[in-house]
Amino acid sequence: MSLFSVLLSFMLAGGLFSSLFLSIVTTFLMVYLCYNVVEPHFNTGESSRDFLSDFDILPSGLNEKTKQIYRDSGMVEIWDFTGNKISHLFERPDGVSGTDLAKSSTGKVWAKISIVWIAVYISMYVVTFIGLLIALSIEIDNIDLFFEIVLISSQLVMFSIFLMAIFLEDSFDYLMGLFRRPNLKKASLLVILISFVDLILVYVYLKIYDTAVGIPTVEEPYFIEASSANDPLILFLLFISLAVCAPLFEELIFRGYILDSLRGVYSDGFAILASGLMFGLMHYSIFGPLLLWISQAIGGVLYAWLRIRTDSIWPSIVCHSLWNGTIFFIEFIY
Repeated sequence: MSLFSVLLSFMLAGGLFSSLFLSIVTTFLMVYLCYNVVEPHFNTGESSRDFLSDFDILPSGLNEKTKQIYRDSGMVEIWDFTGNKISHLFERPDGVSGTDLAKSSTGKVWAKISIVWIAVYISMYVVTFIGLLIALSIEIDNIDLFFEIVLISSQLVMFSIFLMAIFLEDSFDYLMGLFRRPNLKKASLLVILISFVDLILVYVYLKIYDTAVGIPTVEEPYFIEASSANDPLILFLLFISLAVCAPLFEELIFRGYILDSLRGVYSDGFAILASGLMFGLMHYSIFGPLLLWISQAIGGVLYAWLRIRTDSIWPSIVCHSLWNGTIFFIEFIY
């Protein structure tokens, strides 16, 4: 049995506690590997570093000998703000230049981001329709597994559209700059804050919407075959789609390309709001309630603010991944 089969079987058997435990471990390992393996490729001039040391968990103002004593004793101060005001947490990093994308006219900016948005939106339905035609044309042994592969394929097409836009503008240096390393203490605190605010605002909005209009209950199960709900491979692919592919690709498009394109001709506030609304509209389904896309737009606005305040795409990716990963465990594991 493969490793992910063992892990998912454990989650299915252990209930909520084991699911949350493995979710935390998985998130930490993903961030750790990205920080020490993936991210250095975008900052090749830096020497090797240690994740916890860069996290700045030791009190400031200590000499190396005293720091070593703290490390050996385990007496560390994770939330040390010596010499800083809490308001600094919300300031933009020094030296940030509004956007690294080439300057364009207002009309050209709206034309290019509209083309990217429309191409991404239509591609999701086109890939799904092609998958449906294939499923109707040939006999497929595991239909749910097939459609999870179609879903990931749709996200890869989305990423290809983004790469095409970057290629046409010759902005690969800009792409590399999106993955710059943020201040880990500040970014971690803001990720926690934004995740909490996102949860509260979406909860309040959905309660108001449900009271005013009513959210229809979904009776149809997600999987076509009931046995798929306990299939480790299908659940693994669904997790990859929701908690890895969607956060990475959607953040690059909306908190990267679209946000920074708008910042080239508008204020940060307008760019945050507009890119957030466009993100919400992308999640609007022609088969679903009309205004539920606003709940997605709330996250889009918060993640855009987080991206600007940390000057890195990583914190918004982590926030997005935590949100989708939590939904995955609540809906399909617990």
